This record gives sequence, C-alpha cells and structure tokens, in this order.
Amino acid sequence: MWRIRNRGLAGTTRQTTFYLSRYLRFTTPAKLGNLLSAKTAKALRRERSGVMPYRYTIDPTNTCNLRCPLCPTGLGILKRERGLIALGDFHRLIDQIAPWSYLLELYNWGESFLHPQIFDIISYAHERRMVVRLSSNLNRLNEEMALKTVRAGLDAIYVSVDGATEESYQSYRRRGKLETVLRNLQFLVDAKRSCHADNPMIIVRLLVNRHNEHEVSAVRERALSIGADIFTTGYMFVDTTDPAQRAEWLPDDVRNSAYPSTGDGHDIENIWHCSDLWESMTINWDGGVSPCCWTHDQQNDFANALEQPIQEIWNGDAYISARRVFHHGGPKEGPRKVICTECRGRPQYLKM
Repeated sequence: MWRIRNRGLAGTTRQTTFYLSRYLRFTTPAKLGNLLSAKTAKALRRERSGVMPYRYTIDPTNTCNLRCPLCPTGLGILKRERGLIALGDFHRLIDQIAPWSYLLELYNWGESFLHPQIFDIISYAHERRMVVRLSSNLNRLNEEMALKTVRAGLDAIYVSVDGATEESYQSYRRRGKLETVLRNLQFLVDAKRSCHADNPMIIVRLLVNRHNEHEVSAVRERALSIGADIFTTGYMFVDTTDPAQRAEWLPDDVRNSAYPSTGDGHDIENIWHCSDLWESMTINWDGGVSPCCWTHDQQNDFANALEQPIQEIWNGDAYISARRVFHHGGPKEGPRKVICTECRGRPQYLKM
C-alpha cells in the first residue's frame, strides 16, 4: 500500500541486487513462464487468465498491539473477525501457490509477530522456495525471537520507524515506543551478524506525515548507524473526503505526499493501478480472498481459499467481473457484482 522513495542510488542498487539474487535462486522454467504470461495478460487486460499470480499476500493475523489512527485495525473498524491462521491451513495454501510464487508477503492488517507460530510459517514458506517478507512495528520482539527470525529464513523485513523522537513516533504509532523499536532493531542486526547471515534484509521505513516530515534525515542516520540495510520513506494515505485527516496527517511538503496538494480535497484522491487482478492475490487469515490489499470488509471477498481451490478462484466470476472493469474499451458488465465496479482504481481508504 506504500509507495517507496528516498532510498538513494546505493540503497536502490543494494535492494535490487538482493531481490534479483533471491528470485534467480528460486526460479524455475515454470515460474518464469508464468510470470511473463501474467505480465502479458495484464497488458492485454484479459478477463480470463491462463496463468496464476506470482505474488501473494497471506495475512497471518489481523490483530495488532498498536492503535494507529489511520488503520482500520487500529481504529477498531476492521470488518472481519479477528483471528490467527491455523498452521495446517497455511500449509494448504502454500502447497497450492508454491509452483508459481516468487514473492510471499506475510502481512496486511495485523502485526505478524503476534502469531505464536510465525517462525514455523516463515520457515515452511521459505522451504517451498519463495521470497518471504513481512512488515512489523517491531514493538514485540526480543533476542530469542530475532534469532528465530533469521534462522527461519525470512528474506526481508520492513520496520516502521515513524519519528526520531517519542513524541513524533507516538503521534501515529500509538501504544508503541520508539526506544523499544530501536532496541529490537539492534537485536535483529545482532542476530544476523551472529548467524553470519545476509537475511533478512532490514529496511527501515518512515511514513512521512505532518508530525515527522522534518525528521527524515535524523531517522535515516539513526537507522543506518544501528545497522539497517536500507532506509526508505513511504506515503501516508487518508480518507480524502475527511478534512480533519488531511489537515492532521498530510505533510506540508507535497513532495513527501501521495497527493498533489493538501488543499480542500477536491483535487486529491487515492489511486491504485489494479495490477493485483492479474499478478497478485491477497488472502486473509480466514481464507477470504480480497481483490487487493486496500479492502478490509469481508463482504467484498471474492471467495474463500480454504473452501475452494485457488486456481478455480483465480478465474471465477468475481475475478472476471473485476477485470472487466478495466477493459481496454471501457468497463464491461460482469457476471457478479464486485467492489471493483465502485472503486475503479480510486479506493476510498477506510471505507472498503
């Protein structure tokens, strides 16, 4: 959901080289052919795809220890029962996607380290030869967990550090503590060194907002001094129809914003390019398949991957209807009503 920037040439080169080496290590002729065919299907906007997604999101849990004020989970408005994916169910999903998957993201609406079997989850996906990464607020970690993270084979981790001071950090990461995050970041760095491992690649990310936009350089310096591999920034997304959200969170400098201005909202909107409908699949802890990572309402699910084969879902009525929304000749009616018909690449964040 975040657009990435401010990595610098060295950081971009390092990250590109890292991922390329991982993808080459895990590639097969079938995977590569599938990826290229998926790209072709997207370019042609085919309503039926003869291939499978090559990127997957499987959310281990939609529970979180923080209360971030622009997150449906933090706000308590998440329209899905809270829970944890069962390890057996996770194995079933991975076994279906392993022949095609280059990348697995183990996060969406929750804090992955709250899952008591997260290291088994990481390890199983890693053993099935796909790049595994997650994103964490890193408020719940210790030395033992850091070592387990490295040994499980996690390839990359985004660590949210949204401020250089406790005041700016806690303005968004409510119930979190910057001092704890930096300590745990050090644990992760030390665990890599003690294991003589190059994984996970540790990417510290700051979501730029009005409270921290003056601290970007300070956070970068601190993160790299601890031993993070890369520092980057991301944009914050808001309910563009809410003047209070725009006023409180959008940075003054529009270069740090996903939007062209911080004005009255008539000239700003969220934009999603919807490649997910041809290249990626988002699966919630309960098996619910969402059209993309923006939607949190269970009513918008396309199907349930614990009740129906993933390959069957991928070319079912819901996906066909969603892809028809983006037909080259303009939207076409599909066999089923889906949220994509209303969204059309302009998602109303927090309302989906």
